[in-house]
Amino acid sequence: MINKYTLSRFQNVRYVRDHLDRLIENALFLSRYEEEDPERSIAERNFSAAFDFILNRDDVENDYRCLLDLHRILMKDLDEGIKAELNETQISELSEMINQPAKANLEIAIDVMLYILDKRLFTDGDVRAAIMFANKLMVDNGCGIITVTPSSTDTFRKKLKEYKDDQSNDFKDWIYKYCIKGPKLDQ
Repeated sequence: MINKYTLSRFQNVRYVRDHLDRLIENALFLSRYEEEDPERSIAERNFSAAFDFILNRDDVENDYRCLLDLHRILMKDLDEGIKAELNETQISELSEMINQPAKANLEIAIDVMLYILDKRLFTDGDVRAAIMFANKLMVDNGCGIITVTPSSTDTFRKKLKEYKDDQSNDFKDWIYKYCIKGPKLDQ
């Protein structure tokens, strides 16, 4: 799997900033927040803060502590528990996935996202934490952004359920084809 985009971090950040409202709306839709949901404004604020963290904190190492920070940001003031730590096995496995030298950065980001989703590292917020952490990896490496559009949400959920039963590359390939976005560059 090759990187779809080869951007500088600056170019990637600019792309995300230019499309931030749409990216937050996509995240809210995927997270099942309806317009009338009383927690929607909290979730919207949290997604905005998570994107702010991703875009402005290139000094933060992409490791389990970053994942926990993003989860804490995403779940702030919602009626769900926030997990404060991972066990040693989870930390080690996550580190190994992040530091795969033979893979493209985009593939590593998708692998890490799928690992978090498969292992259910959190009581709640796995999908949003997994995607946002993968996006930290994507932005830092100029690979674009992972976003699930409303028209793809049902397929994403179906493929996620099938992936948990099968672990095939079909879901990974689908994410690559339909969920990786970036600027259209003159080639």
